[in-house]
Amino acid sequence: MAARLVKWCACLLREASLVAPAVAPVGRLRFTQVTPRTLTSSATSRSSHFPGSLSGLLEKEQVFATRPEQQEVDQLIQKATRPEELLELLNGGHCLQENHAALMLIQLSRLLSDKPEYKASLMQDARFQQLLQLVNGQIASVWHGPLVRLLRSLYALALPAACKELQSVEQEVRWRMRRLRYKHLAFLAESSATYMQERGSQELLAELLVHLERRWAEIEDGRMVVAMMAKTGPLSEPLMNRLEDKHVLDRAQTIPVPHLCNVLLAFAHLNFHPEREDQFFSLVHEKLGSALTGLHPALQVDVVWALCVLQQVQEAELQAVLRPDLHTHFLEGGSPKDQSTFQKLLHINASAQLEHPEYTGPHLPASALVPRLSALDRKVTPLQKELQDTLKGLLGGSSRGSFMVPTQYGWVLDAEVLLDSESQFLPPRDFVAPHLAPPSGSQPLPPGAKRLAFLRWEFPNYGSRSRDLLGRFALARRHVQAAGFLVVDVPYYEWLELRSEWQKGAYLKDKMRKAVAEELAK
Repeated sequence: MAARLVKWCACLLREASLVAPAVAPVGRLRFTQVTPRTLTSSATSRSSHFPGSLSGLLEKEQVFATRPEQQEVDQLIQKATRPEELLELLNGGHCLQENHAALMLIQLSRLLSDKPEYKASLMQDARFQQLLQLVNGQIASVWHGPLVRLLRSLYALALPAACKELQSVEQEVRWRMRRLRYKHLAFLAESSATYMQERGSQELLAELLVHLERRWAEIEDGRMVVAMMAKTGPLSEPLMNRLEDKHVLDRAQTIPVPHLCNVLLAFAHLNFHPEREDQFFSLVHEKLGSALTGLHPALQVDVVWALCVLQQVQEAELQAVLRPDLHTHFLEGGSPKDQSTFQKLLHINASAQLEHPEYTGPHLPASALVPRLSALDRKVTPLQKELQDTLKGLLGGSSRGSFMVPTQYGWVLDAEVLLDSESQFLPPRDFVAPHLAPPSGSQPLPPGAKRLAFLRWEFPNYGSRSRDLLGRFALARRHVQAAGFLVVDVPYYEWLELRSEWQKGAYLKDKMRKAVAEELAK
């Protein structure tokens, strides 16, 4: 502790010497232009769109250097477009200050974010190891903002958990936890909680959650509440309860409509229903009112989709986004964002058809319901392949079942089977299928026949530390049930316990029997 105290005092003296006028030795008088500075200066983004709002609070945080040569290094780091440009600064004769090594690592992580194949070779670069050692020696002097961004960057660079430089940064964050501003804690939770879980940094994560729970009253704006609910709410029930009490019902009267939309999107993502649900959504509908049609078209779709997930959508809100003059643009658009909005329109249209029988229209045109090739153009997961192989073995052939079935509701079934009244398999292609687009088949189902849909649920389909489906997937399950299917759920955590092919087959048989029995018991 004494050594650490001396190190901090030396750091403070160095800072003071930079800001205060220096007494130059006789015969070596120099005039240096000194500009005033603060330890950190934050430029907070005013964007209120969700998600990603917390990242903006720190990503635009600037570190101002004192002298022109330091400002030059800052600019070189910020403008670097290749890792090589950053690594060359180490031996380029530049005056590197305490934050520069950290900023270089942060920029390296940003440049390699979409190039994971280069991360392994970077670890073998002697200059990168030199950079890690440099930041390790200066870690006590790195300012708060760069420190939390540095930790996120080291996680993103996939440093081994046993890396001493990574452990040093983690320890420094723990020591400073009480002195970090709440926005720094929130940024850590949003950007690094998943890494901490995966890499075994449970003590750091637990300590972070404790501080977030204790200091929740320091939350500054609605954007932070929304992002915290989405990213860390599932990790801590006490924190979620406190966040619910903070820019939700008690302050809803004064929340601007765009911020209220962000709250709805966060709730829908988590499938979260506030304690005073009726009162809250009554206020939501009142505030949206005529303001809904004044929002950006994509945001209108997002909001109504969120209300569908939460089972709170009203007829006027459905009509607002299913009207032709709004959805035509997204049906014809080819950008990923337009495609995502179009997919949500399919879900909204399905909610109107399946969950609101009183709704009279408008609806999406029949031509828009035909599944696009992109709906099936996805990488096959191990669980998906094993499920299909096991089910084909049970059926005795692929003709007795359909696999990867795209529906007119915007969802893809992992598999579909038909059972007659004696629980024998029927070929589904021979019978009417109203869930397809366009509907196929002409032969009606035999009396007592049942249509089963297999839905696999992967790890990302659940909230953190939870076995509750996130909102999007809860909506999918509801729609499939409302379309007349008996749902056979195949969650990853049950499938992983099955070791042999016999166990997997017996598991699926038991699942089908239970689904039929539950239907008969109604």
